[in-house]
Amino acid sequence: MAMVSSYVSERCSGLPLCLHVCLFTGEETEAQTGGCPPPRHATREETAGALRELAQAGNGRFHWISETGILESDDITALIGEMERAANYWQKSSMLVDSLTQKSGCRCPGDNLSPGDKAPAQPPLAWRRRDGPLPPPRPTALTLARLQMKEGRANERSYSQKALTWRPSSATSASHRPMTGWGPVETKAKQRKPSQVSQSVFYLEDGNLGVVFKSYPKPKSVRKSIPLVTLPKQEEICSTKRWLKRFSIKKQKLDLYKLVSGPDCTHHKKLVPSVLKRVSAKYCSIFPSVHINGMVKHLQLTPAELKQYLTQTERLLQRYTQRLQWLLSGSRRVFGAVLEREVCVLLDVSGSMAPCLGELKTKLASLIWEQLHHNTVRFSLLAFSEGVKVWHPALQEPTEEACRDAVQWAYQLNTHGGTNTLEALQTGCGFGDSVGLYLLSDGKPDSSCSLVLKETERLTTGNHITIHTVSFNCTDSSANDFLKKLAHQTGGRYHHCHDNVDALSGLLESGLSDGDEPTLAALEGDDLRRLAQEIDKLRHFRKQAQVFREIILEKKNPEETTRINKQSGLL
Repeated sequence: MAMVSSYVSERCSGLPLCLHVCLFTGEETEAQTGGCPPPRHATREETAGALRELAQAGNGRFHWISETGILESDDITALIGEMERAANYWQKSSMLVDSLTQKSGCRCPGDNLSPGDKAPAQPPLAWRRRDGPLPPPRPTALTLARLQMKEGRANERSYSQKALTWRPSSATSASHRPMTGWGPVETKAKQRKPSQVSQSVFYLEDGNLGVVFKSYPKPKSVRKSIPLVTLPKQEEICSTKRWLKRFSIKKQKLDLYKLVSGPDCTHHKKLVPSVLKRVSAKYCSIFPSVHINGMVKHLQLTPAELKQYLTQTERLLQRYTQRLQWLLSGSRRVFGAVLEREVCVLLDVSGSMAPCLGELKTKLASLIWEQLHHNTVRFSLLAFSEGVKVWHPALQEPTEEACRDAVQWAYQLNTHGGTNTLEALQTGCGFGDSVGLYLLSDGKPDSSCSLVLKETERLTTGNHITIHTVSFNCTDSSANDFLKKLAHQTGGRYHHCHDNVDALSGLLESGLSDGDEPTLAALEGDDLRRLAQEIDKLRHFRKQAQVFREIILEKKNPEETTRINKQSGLL
């Protein structure tokens, strides 16, 4: 049996295996066995002992039952042991309470008195105190230290606050109350989070407190590492301003100037009295120096970190290019991205729009099917020249029948007359309090521009109406400025339809490298301009990073610079 137990112990050690044994023995009588000895060589107790040893070797439990009931169980044995331990603690606590009561001399009246004796009269104040609830005990130093460790505020302020909430045993609840009004004045300044330190407090032999620290807070390094960018794969229907709040160079922590402008990169100079000159520190000659924003900084980034920076910025540049291509595709090229769920499109069909009316009708049909119908946007159409013509007086659901009717209505439009922009805006604001108006025009209104701006501000005050403007084939700078002011006045976006979109799309499809090719064309629309500026900034950082990497390699090993650049594909 010993060999079997050792085998079971070896197999169960180090693995989540447990061997539980349940023994059932019946009551055998002489009539059942026929007067013959039982066909076994061990008694029931010996069998139970062997199986118990086997269960203990397999990290399991032993349970022995018979027809009359439970004979032995590890679970019941463990429970009975805990009950006996609790009873032992209760006896010791009773003895301790009795000893403390005898030492304090506070005994109940009638103790140690014979039945015929009369208890002496007690002062009324002495028993009035015993009738009410006992005051809380004063915490010891060890208790305070443990509470501070548990709450994570082991400082002098928390100690003083807990000390103020304690009251002596002679105080009553009516006359003395915890002083909770004192404490530090709360400010709106951001409080620093306490460091997470695990410690254990104990008493020393001389009565003082001892502390053992089990874990320490992680030290915060001032050196900034190159993060990994997280970019979405699908395009989100939102403005470029909102999109860049999540995926800009700053949010991705890829600003090159901040990576090399930490406190450990500062160039120090000190005045030497003997020569009356400012001399650089000794370590300044070890690191290469560059000028960043008019200041001298030391390059402490390694070539591997700069290579990682170039890799991450290349991914970000490709994502920016993909976003720009999406903004220049389909109906977004003319109207921009439609953001609201309820919109009204205001079309300028004055006489000056005659040369481009056919293109406008085609792009309007693309807008209806590509954005309004696909994104389930309730809409209506409005054409204006000297007067206003409305497709439907209320917003319509973007069903297939409604979209076909809207396209047919748009293809029947003709150009004539002037540009009554004010009446068109007044009619458009009547579609609802949270509608988005998309105004497409090629010039100034017939009325005063300041009058249109003031009237628009009056119409949109107190409502959630947003006006987006689209400059369509307009080369007048003053007209474009009016459309910008009209859009920005209500929190909308200004969009400009460019003529060189095909050349720009070809440049984006070929890829933006870091060579000396011309930069992106000047884009005037709000969404396109913000994204193009971010692309130019990122390309500038990439060029700077390549120059910094070459400087560091030249400083470390001039002979290996050319070979390393060829291997990394930078030459």
